[in-house]
Amino acid sequence: MVAASRGTSGSVSEDASPEGDRLLSLIEQGHEYFRRAEYARCLGTLGEARGLREARLGAEHPDTARLVNAEGNAYNKLGQDEKALELYLKALAVREKALGAEHPDVARSLSNCGIARQKLGRFNEAIKDHQRAISIAENSRTQGPEHPDVARSLCDLADVYDECGECGKALQSYRRALSVQTSTLGDGHPDVARALVGLGNVHMRRASYSYARELYERGLEIQEQTLGRAHPVTATSLSNLGLACGKLGDLHKARQLHEQALAAQQKVYGRNHPDVARTLSHLGQAHMSLGDIAKAQECHEEARLIREESLGIQHLDTAYSLGCLGAVHCATQDHSKAMQYYHTALAITEAVLGPESLAAAVAAHNLGRCLVSLGEHDMGSRHLHRALATIQASESSGPGRHPFLGLAQESLERCEQALRAKEQPAGGYPSA
Repeated sequence: MVAASRGTSGSVSEDASPEGDRLLSLIEQGHEYFRRAEYARCLGTLGEARGLREARLGAEHPDTARLVNAEGNAYNKLGQDEKALELYLKALAVREKALGAEHPDVARSLSNCGIARQKLGRFNEAIKDHQRAISIAENSRTQGPEHPDVARSLCDLADVYDECGECGKALQSYRRALSVQTSTLGDGHPDVARALVGLGNVHMRRASYSYARELYERGLEIQEQTLGRAHPVTATSLSNLGLACGKLGDLHKARQLHEQALAAQQKVYGRNHPDVARTLSHLGQAHMSLGDIAKAQECHEEARLIREESLGIQHLDTAYSLGCLGAVHCATQDHSKAMQYYHTALAITEAVLGPESLAAAVAAHNLGRCLVSLGEHDMGSRHLHRALATIQASESSGPGRHPFLGLAQESLERCEQALRAKEQPAGGYPSA
């Protein structure tokens, strides 16, 4: 899960003039639009405020940088990540020049850059941004290791580790963040909910579905009380809870939760936002589990189109949609079409995360099984061997058994049985 960005309002004292009053009013109004998830209106208001502040203080003033950063936050929420990153980098440059490289506002800009880079699939850069932000905050005289900003940056870092399949590192960062947040902010704060949901995501990856559901329910309760049921962050948690319910066999409940989440997100974002695509993918999985292949294909195809347009063809989320479409075509016995989707998904995943990543192992497994179904046993075996080796290697560093391990072992055994059968002579007896 990618975090919400930092520093929305950025209001400061203005002189008691009509122009100063107007500027303050615009900033407060923009902050309110952001809080209500009315991001397009937020952008218009903050853009006007930034024009006024630049005229008064100049483009290189730290207070102007705050509004630049706030505009980046709104673009981030609208899924326009390249534009968000452009503004975050602009604010970062001003802050480093005006405030120094170790200032807390520099750390906040770094966190925002990391969030945008994660959404763009630039994970190594995102990790460096978050690590530097943590270091600045921990060593700041006004913050320190137990400050809520440190906890937020730890969650940001954990989000990247989780998406990269580094479950052990993600758990460590989320747990430390949760400890700081509960002690400084209290049990009912939205930041606490975020850490709980993040922990739920990691436990979903490790097939601890009951515990993940518990964590999602705790986080969702806090978000409904503090953000409201119609907020897009709450909607994301609803969809996460739906995934856990689906894994636990409550398929109709899962579909209902995904549909609720989708309606809330489309109301805020429209139909072409990456978060909408994510929930469409989840809803497609629910339809697949319920045996409605046509509806599943419709959801996954719509999600793919949104992701290709908003994130790009080479993005990890696009690869995920391609893999889902491969599964749909396998279910309809169209293995040739499925192979094309799986092959492209594997290529994208390897390019983004590397060939030794767990995500690449899962993609290789899917392609291997498809090849076996097409009678390409030798090629399928190579992909399945590679997938199993990567998953087994991850067991030593990950917390518990990887959920894909058993399936990978079963797939490889079936492939090897088919290979042995091919090697038998025509009479059916093993060769001497």
